[in-house]
Amino acid sequence: MTGKEIRVVAGDRGGWAALEPPLLKALDACCNVHVYFTGACRDLLAAGKLELDGRMKVSGGLGNLTSIHSFLSGKYDLLVAGASQSTEGTEVAFNAIMAARSPIMAMQDLYGSFMPTFAMLREERALGKLGCVCVSDEFAKALILKKFSLGHCLVVTGGPQFDKTVEVNKTWRERRLSLRKALGVSEQQPVFLIAGGKNGTADILHLLEKAIESAGLAEVARVILRVHSRATEEDKRQTAEYFNSTKRKWFMDVDKSLAPTSDDLLPGVDFVLSGFSTTNYLAILYGIVGTVYVGTPVFQKDLMEEKGLRRPPEVEIGAGWYVQDEAGLAKVIREVRMDGIYAQAVLDLAMKQTKIARSNDGKAGERVWQEMQTLMGT
Repeated sequence: MTGKEIRVVAGDRGGWAALEPPLLKALDACCNVHVYFTGACRDLLAAGKLELDGRMKVSGGLGNLTSIHSFLSGKYDLLVAGASQSTEGTEVAFNAIMAARSPIMAMQDLYGSFMPTFAMLREERALGKLGCVCVSDEFAKALILKKFSLGHCLVVTGGPQFDKTVEVNKTWRERRLSLRKALGVSEQQPVFLIAGGKNGTADILHLLEKAIESAGLAEVARVILRVHSRATEEDKRQTAEYFNSTKRKWFMDVDKSLAPTSDDLLPGVDFVLSGFSTTNYLAILYGIVGTVYVGTPVFQKDLMEEKGLRRPPEVEIGAGWYVQDEAGLAKVIREVRMDGIYAQAVLDLAMKQTKIARSNDGKAGERVWQEMQTLMGT
């Protein structure tokens, strides 16, 4: 594979997280990798918050057609497009696929994340340009096939960004004990992680406060908030207003050196709440039965606009709870925390989580790399 030229476009942090592991394998095989960042990835790179392998060549910009034509000039052997729900990220993926003069691979990081780009390609009758679309599990494949004629190129590889879950699961108990000791909480205290969203984070905070009170846990509950990477300024403003209006003492500040990302906190928590997020999906892979999707109007609107879905597929599958008000959330909290044997609903949910986890066995990065080699004719 020495000397093979691979061009990559990425807009969202989640999309890049899925692309990076197989691209590192390409670099190890002496391929040349040139990445074009736009949107959130471009901004994170500029802020010094996106660590990259020094062997990669990096460009970035707005992702318009002129810029992409310049990026894709010259000879190359493969275009790899990352998924995005943002306008900029969707545009760069679409423009790159339309302009490509090589085989094309698309990498979907999570359910529905490539849907906006697929829709644009369908309008141009250009879905046939895709040589391979890698997805995280059979459920993701089925979801795409309901809407797009991509049976010729869909491959279930698992998500490369989730390969780490295998090793984390091996040391889960040790990680949990260490984290909870560092957080200063007992095993009997419920810890809630709010992963938030682009919008609607304050809605989750209000809903959770009432649910905790209803469940009789106001004195023992602990809550950790991690702002979503794509949170809007309005979302941040509303979240700040909430904190200014409450005197609750259950919120915990966790040093970033202890847990740099939301994902690093997962072994220490009992409940994970978001509208729809990679953190929730990862919680499912870890078997956290307190994985909750919040279906307030704001999250419903964003989910429909970004993915064209009414409910998160994980909910439809039965691998995560879906709540729309404090009564629903309080009921979930009580069932997950039942003394003795779990409620049947919790056992059923755990079984559905296992089905999703089967496709993420720690070897996704290798499978995606194999698909890349096939497209490059080796």
